[in-house]
Amino acid sequence: MKLAGSRSLTGAAVAVLCGAGALAADIGMSIESCVSQGVIRFDAIDQRVVLEPDDQTRVQAEMEQRYPVLARHGFPVSKIILWHKKSGESVFITLLEHPHKPSEACFTATFAAARFDSIDTLRRKYLRPELQI
Repeated sequence: MKLAGSRSLTGAAVAVLCGAGALAADIGMSIESCVSQGVIRFDAIDQRVVLEPDDQTRVQAEMEQRYPVLARHGFPVSKIILWHKKSGESVFITLLEHPHKPSEACFTATFAAARFDSIDTLRRKYLRPELQI
C-alpha cells in the first residue's frame, strides 16, 4: 500500500511539474536567451514549473510594479517559470515564443523570486517540499 501511495504522489508531482503547461515539457534542460547568446541550464535536481495563468498575472503585475521601466516600455510575457535551484535559490524566468524557432521558447529576463511577496505561497503550491534544499 505504501508503494502505491508513493507512486500516486510521484505521478501527481510529475503532473504538477510538467502538466502546468506543455511548455514545461518542451523546455528541456536549457533555455536560450531571446536577446543574447546566453543560455540557462537546469541541473537534473532543480525543480521548475510553468505558473498557472492567474499566478502568472499576479507575478507579472508585481514585476511591473517593482520595476516600473518594464511597464513603461512594455513587457510581453508568454509564460513565467518558477525555477528552484539545487542551491535553494528560487528564480522567476520570463519566456516568449522563440523568434527564430517557433516551436520553442526563449527567456527574456530572470528575477530573484525572494523579492516577491507571494513566493512562499507559490513554493508551497508548485514545488515538492521533499526535493527542496
